[in-house]
Amino acid sequence: MTIRWITQLLGTAPALLVRQEAGMNIIDVRDLVDKAGNRADAVRQKITEGCESLRDGKKTVVCCDYGISRSNAVAVGILAMYESIPFETAVRRVLEATGEKEIKVDPLQAVRRALGEDQKKTCHEKLHILVTGGTGTLGKPVSRKLSKAYEVITPSRNELDLRQGSTQLDLIAGEREIDCIVHLANPRVYTSNIALGDTLTMLRNVLDVCVARDIKLIYLSSSEVYSGYRSSHLKADESLPLLPKGPYAETKYLCEILIEYCRRTQGLRCAMLRSSPVYGIGSDRPKFIFNFIDKIKQSRHIVTHRYNNGPPALDLLYIDDLVMAVSKVVGSDFSGNLNIGTGVITSTRKIAEILRDLLGVQSDIDSTLIDSDTACIAMDAGKAQEKLRWQPTIGIEQGLQLVLSNLKN
Repeated sequence: MTIRWITQLLGTAPALLVRQEAGMNIIDVRDLVDKAGNRADAVRQKITEGCESLRDGKKTVVCCDYGISRSNAVAVGILAMYESIPFETAVRRVLEATGEKEIKVDPLQAVRRALGEDQKKTCHEKLHILVTGGTGTLGKPVSRKLSKAYEVITPSRNELDLRQGSTQLDLIAGEREIDCIVHLANPRVYTSNIALGDTLTMLRNVLDVCVARDIKLIYLSSSEVYSGYRSSHLKADESLPLLPKGPYAETKYLCEILIEYCRRTQGLRCAMLRSSPVYGIGSDRPKFIFNFIDKIKQSRHIVTHRYNNGPPALDLLYIDDLVMAVSKVVGSDFSGNLNIGTGVITSTRKIAEILRDLLGVQSDIDSTLIDSDTACIAMDAGKAQEKLRWQPTIGIEQGLQLVLSNLKN
């Protein structure tokens, strides 16, 4: 008999592996569905049956097909009601006892509704904001900025691993009464095919919690969703059709599709920012900037690229300006998509020249031919200026000077 005991009398198991014994009550929850749609009264009936069985001193085993999601979710409800403990405490005890990392969010939310937990809404003096990836390059300054006006929660990787399911996030969202999630977490290596799958998994788990708890989502996409265009100067506003090229761009593209689907079918509230490439203090990207700086300091030859359709040029956005955009959208009721950038593209050769002048060191600059095309994308932030009253404040020369000053310190 495969029973995972949560208490001495309460356990869960696959239905086909449990034999009825004297003094045992089997609660079969296979008539519930392992997804959204379970009625609160039907779930509460199972919970009540389990509590009555425990009061009678019977061994009580909750069973579904595999003894994982439906059975563990209902066991959470039984434990919370029988011992009069908080819902999230009951979830953690069930996970610890069963060794599972996740209970599917839909059956679990049905249990919350059956217990009346979904009606417990608290009005906060300050919004409670959860930042995923809060210890990362962008997460740190975003968290610092938001903490000036809001209660900010930044779980560590040990506290929140979004690749393992939605339950950890759901527990934190319930315990900390989260109002908004700023999703910045990415796999450490984010440009591979493996990262594509991990990124979608992480986002799907965030979306499940946002939908279930009606939490607003702030998602950071990228100008890379336009990278498939063959253009030496493309002005991209929100109406431009997406055309990604490469694993990272395709990852962001698929994430946007998933978000749009949840908006349309599940009422997701989401503000999505498509940012041009970000640079600045605390960031080691784009890598070519630091390669240029290293070579200039050594008076070495700098080689830039030239593609079939011209030299590469980027709309580089200083990190402080992106942080301000995230802060403004958190403090607004905006839902939808916004393109974020300076609207000005600068060639990599020009960036090398600016760095050379700022450092006051002579280095020759040349170019090598790349047998491909490049997309030089300038992000049209007109809508962001209209909706958020946001606009960039740091130009490329000032931004590069700030980077160099920070490297000296």
